[in-house]
Amino acid sequence: MDFESKKLIRKHILEIRDRQNLEDRARWDDAIFLKFIGSEYYKNAGVIFIFVSFRSEVDTRRVIKKALEDGKTVCVPRVISKDAGMKAFRINNIEELKPGYYGVLEPSPECEEVPEDEIDLVVMPGAAFDRKGGRIGYGGGFYDKFLPGLRHDAKKIALAYDFQVLEHVPTDEHDIKADGIITN
Repeated sequence: MDFESKKLIRKHILEIRDRQNLEDRARWDDAIFLKFIGSEYYKNAGVIFIFVSFRSEVDTRRVIKKALEDGKTVCVPRVISKDAGMKAFRINNIEELKPGYYGVLEPSPECEEVPEDEIDLVVMPGAAFDRKGGRIGYGGGFYDKFLPGLRHDAKKIALAYDFQVLEHVPTDEHDIKADGIITN
C-alpha cells in the first residue's frame, strides 16, 4: 500500500467535504439520519458505539439523541493516548460530552467504560471509503487498534456523503472493512 496515495486521497476528499455549503450538508444529514435509523443495523443493535461528529463530518448528534430516546445503550470514544488508543464509554445524554483529544467531544470522566465485546454496532468515521468497505481514516490509527477487540458478529457501518465513496481506496491487510456504508 502506498502511504502517500492514502494521504493524498484523505487530503483531497476532506477539502471537498469542508467546501460543502451548510444547506446541502443539512439536507444530506437528514437523508443519512433517516436511512440509518430505518436500517436493520440500527434496529437490531442494543449497544451502539458511535463517533461524535466534528467539523464537516456527517452529523451524528441527532443519531445519538434518537438512540438514547429509543432506549439503546450509546457509547462514544474517548482517546486514552496515542499508544493506548481509545475506549468506549456510555453516555446517558449529550451534555455528558466534553472537549477532548483535538477538541473532539468525548465522554466526561464520570462516564462508565463499556467493554468492546458488549458492542453490537460501530458507527465509524472516515475521510474516504470504497464500495467493498475499504476505509481511509484520519491517520491516527485509533479505529485500527479498537476494531479487533469487537465480537466477530458486531457490525461496522460508515456514515458518509456520496462523494466520499470512491471506486477503490488503498488498504492494508490489517485494515478492517466496514460492513456497510450509509450515504445521502
